[in-house]
Amino acid sequence: MIRRWLSVALIAVSFQSFGLQDTADIEASSSHYIRDDLFVFLHAGPGRNYRILGSIEAGTPITLLDTNREEEFSQVKDDEGRTGWVETRYVSNTISMAEQLPLLSEQLADSQTSLQAVRNENTQLRQQLSEARQTVAQLTQQTEEQAREVTALSAKIERADQDELVRWFTRGGLVAGAGILLGVILTYLPKKRKRSDQWM
Repeated sequence: MIRRWLSVALIAVSFQSFGLQDTADIEASSSHYIRDDLFVFLHAGPGRNYRILGSIEAGTPITLLDTNREEEFSQVKDDEGRTGWVETRYVSNTISMAEQLPLLSEQLADSQTSLQAVRNENTQLRQQLSEARQTVAQLTQQTEEQAREVTALSAKIERADQDELVRWFTRGGLVAGAGILLGVILTYLPKKRKRSDQWM
């Protein structure tokens, strides 16, 4: 259970760091934006007493054209092509959340797709590993059976050699015994006398 919680925490931290890294890599559509937490009025001149031309929503990309001497107001051009003045404090050079959100959503979808692909590949690898283990177990069993067969054949060959050796010794003993018996028999056979002995 602890390992599972540690894994979840590690994945969460990885996604946070991944998100922060990707936010820095997002390509901005403009160099300046209206800050995300408000909307501002677009004036005809660099002051609040000038006519209001309209409002600009938070996060809208703008083009910075000029800044007055006191730097209280900046001349901008919005995404609708309107030109006017807004308070400089409401202008930001940080990419707006409105522009980050779809890009981050797309990156999140890509990350989830990649994660699913990795999970699928992990499942396939686990299946291949299981099949390989089964194959190894079968080969190990076959090897053990073959080793037993080799042992049995070696013992059979050894017994056959011993039997052959005993047969050779038996035959040799029979031949030697027959030779001795024949020699004894020949010793007791009467010898023929020579003719020269008869005339004497």
